[in-house]
Amino acid sequence: MKLKLILPILIIGLIFVSGCIQTESGTGTLVMQITDKPADFEIEKAIVTISNIKVHKADYNEGDNESNESEAGWYTVVEESQTFDLIEIKDVKEFLGSTELESGKYTQIRLDVESALATINGTDHDLTIPSRTIKLTKSFTINTNETTTLTIDFDANESIHATGNGKYIMKPTIKVIQE
Repeated sequence: MKLKLILPILIIGLIFVSGCIQTESGTGTLVMQITDKPADFEIEKAIVTISNIKVHKADYNEGDNESNESEAGWYTVVEESQTFDLIEIKDVKEFLGSTELESGKYTQIRLDVESALATINGTDHDLTIPSRTIKLTKSFTINTNETTTLTIDFDANESIHATGNGKYIMKPTIKVIQE
């Protein structure tokens, strides 16, 4: 008899609680910065021009097995050329840009590098960049009404390589740090 009375109360209680739980939706802010780890050889300047930064939103939210294709895709964070001397900004964070994004899980960052130049032992060298688009796999979450800050940490020392014929190539070595 008691079971017949308790079961309906439990069901009504679960319905009430589930009605109070809402899935989080809305927007949050993404702030992006750039810095450089100090180089330990004769790079006097390492000038990089970044022209575009995009982030990719996953087609699902963590813990949610349902696909949500309408929100998935690439979102632009920065759409203007900005030039940085990586040597000057070592251990300093420079603002790249910010934007409001839909809440959810993001899985990739893409940087378009317009040009790169290094001054080594007093001589300027245009750096060949094998791919003008740098693809960074870094998962991060944008929460409603919160700010997420990501720092793009270049390592000029690991990124710039001599080719052996007096020329230099840039294979960007980058860490993404979430603060």
